[in-house]
Amino acid sequence: MGRKQTTQHVLEELPVPGDGQCVAKVVENRGGGNYVVQVPAEVNWTDEPTLLVSLPSKFRKLIWVKRGSFVIIQREEGKTKIAGEIVHVLFLDHIKHLKAQGIWPAEFEPNPPSAKDGESDESQSDDEENDDDLFVNPNRQYDEDDDDDDDE
Repeated sequence: MGRKQTTQHVLEELPVPGDGQCVAKVVENRGGGNYVVQVPAEVNWTDEPTLLVSLPSKFRKLIWVKRGSFVIIQREEGKTKIAGEIVHVLFLDHIKHLKAQGIWPAEFEPNPPSAKDGESDESQSDDEENDDDLFVNPNRQYDEDDDDDDDE
């Protein structure tokens, strides 16, 4: 698969973890295409909650994986230090798809669902439509008084 086809495959496909695969959260970049990932508690691969996995060379200069990203990993037996390989890097659309399928681990939910008496399903849907996912440039200064000048 060429570079263009790999990019299309990563961006357009909606992956689902298969046998020997699970969703994991990137905790640390060790360099050389190796990452430490946090595995959900429900996955009983090892006693430790973190694993060292590698990113295949076909993705290395194509996709950037940073701390806090979510990936799908494939468990590999027989290797000593590297416990698996990153099969797919998940973007927001992929995460929404996995949540809709009911596959997303509850451990990785930002705000675990709590059963409050006064809370309704409408307030939860309003939270999903929030614009918190939008990028804010930290290098630009925003003047908070801009809105007040319009009222005068």
